[in-house]
Amino acid sequence: MQTPLPMLKTTLTTSLLSFCLLSTAAVYAAPSPVPLLVEQCLRLPSIDLTSAFAILKARKVGTLASETPQELSLAEQALVLEQQTIGLNNVNDRLKYYRGFNLSAEERQGLLQCQLHLADTLSQLLNQTKFRQLSDALSQGNSEQILLSSQFKSLLDQHWELSDKAKLHTAQASIRRGLASQQLSLDIQNVQCRLPSETRYSTGEIDLDEQTNEPKSESFSGTIAHYLLKQTDPQCRQTVWQAYQGRASEYNQTALRRIAALWQEAATAAGFNDYASLRLNTQQLSSPALVKAFLDSQTEAINVAPWDLGRHLATLDTANGPRLSTQAILTQGFAYLATFGLEFEPLLPQQQGSLPTQQMVRVYHQQRLLGELYISFDETHHRNTQQTLRQSVIGQQFGQQALDLKPQLGSYKDIEQFTQAIAKAITALARGSHFYLNNTLAPTMDSNHLPSLWLAEVLRHQLFPQFAEHYLNEREYLAKAYEKQLKVFRAKVALHFSQTFSTQSYPDLSAEFEKSFGQRWLQSSHYQYSFNAIVNEGPLYYQSLWQSALAQLVYQTTLRTQDKPGLFQLIVVNEDALTLSGQLSACLGDPIDPASLIQRMTRAIGEGKTKRNKSVFCQR
Repeated sequence: MQTPLPMLKTTLTTSLLSFCLLSTAAVYAAPSPVPLLVEQCLRLPSIDLTSAFAILKARKVGTLASETPQELSLAEQALVLEQQTIGLNNVNDRLKYYRGFNLSAEERQGLLQCQLHLADTLSQLLNQTKFRQLSDALSQGNSEQILLSSQFKSLLDQHWELSDKAKLHTAQASIRRGLASQQLSLDIQNVQCRLPSETRYSTGEIDLDEQTNEPKSESFSGTIAHYLLKQTDPQCRQTVWQAYQGRASEYNQTALRRIAALWQEAATAAGFNDYASLRLNTQQLSSPALVKAFLDSQTEAINVAPWDLGRHLATLDTANGPRLSTQAILTQGFAYLATFGLEFEPLLPQQQGSLPTQQMVRVYHQQRLLGELYISFDETHHRNTQQTLRQSVIGQQFGQQALDLKPQLGSYKDIEQFTQAIAKAITALARGSHFYLNNTLAPTMDSNHLPSLWLAEVLRHQLFPQFAEHYLNEREYLAKAYEKQLKVFRAKVALHFSQTFSTQSYPDLSAEFEKSFGQRWLQSSHYQYSFNAIVNEGPLYYQSLWQSALAQLVYQTTLRTQDKPGLFQLIVVNEDALTLSGQLSACLGDPIDPASLIQRMTRAIGEGKTKRNKSVFCQR
């Protein structure tokens, strides 16, 4: 499959997207590509495997000698399915990309129609007997086919009947509307708790912030943050914050109960006690008990309640690290990634003495062309982000990744987002399977992002060796600790919600809240009404925490590995289609069962605390 690098460079014609895709600003300046995408999407035909197999078989009969087997081999059937579905997957990737832009109502409606068409096409495919037969047959094939079979099984397990899916989506949409409703205003009833010159606080549109659990919209987030910062009475802060968390209960209670009932019906039909057990059955943490053990190991008493966080942060010293050129750091990153066998070829000439605003870079790994990076540097970018334009699939297509980067990096958030964006893009380009699903999904959902998270850890430590010293002080450490504990508590609430009364792992959520934040919240059951992820991710909400902890463990354990190309091949490329257990056993060594991994993570956390305390002490 590999062609020598010089030949690739001289003979490969440039099949790139329009360069306007490089930057958000250019997308707005050019005629909108959304209508064309929607038109292409709605023209996608349904996938009929019986017909597709018959067509290929007829071609074989007409071209092969009589003694050649005329039945399709397992590899040929898998290839037909890949060719039939790759167009659908490409359109879905582009749809997700454009959804991030500020589009007109008509354009958003078009993307919604496209999304529904893709969902119907996939549903029709999953209901075909040939698909299920192929999925079963692949489980007896080679390692790459076995991995693909597990991806198909996961799709089938998550496939709902259209009527139940409609009920579920309706309830989820109702909850989103409930959280965004203007009726959900922060109405301070206690006159003594009102600030001077302010009597009522209206929400407008609500978009919850993952760190503060407060809305992102300017009309409201400033108000709630202003209140909690200015209110000197701790009891008022507590009362108002807790009332705010319960604001959605009367609007979302019915929809949430409907979702719980649908989940329980699905679990019972599949032979499980509750929905948590059903969803976790195929994960690395394969039971509620294992998830609980992990979440308990991640629980840390920061002893600062959410309603006191703003005022407490304001009293702490903040880091004042140097501002760095993103372009310069990116160049260093490309140079370092060469140790993993990667090569980067700029495709646009740069003017001497000026910093580029756009770049196109072709990426190779061990002389194999992976695809292109489209890089935009723009002051208007508020975050450093990555988007897949086209997923690389060996033998089918090269990849295309978009990076929207801030011109300068000046905070720990900037640096973390930057390294994560680069790692996601490189990982997506470098995956080494002949099948789209193998390149976009891991063997289990709770390990999907392990390769990119590991690579982000590597890049952050390599490119920013003084990261903690320059960009983390007491305020940043507390903000990060609070963010983590909020996720831990949310994961406990999500697990609690997806279990029955008799199987609950966390029967006393108030006690769990106190373990993290140092104060009890007697109405902590209100929290389940306050964040969308509880119905979107459900019992799998813990996964971002798990994968982050696992990536840090892999990084720490493999830090001194001399064979960098081999490590990259093992964790990221995975051309041999190893299972997650096979990958972890090779890079971590046994034992790698979940309970042992949790213990090893706990030890790593303890070592990290020791280093952090030394770092903070040295800054004083």
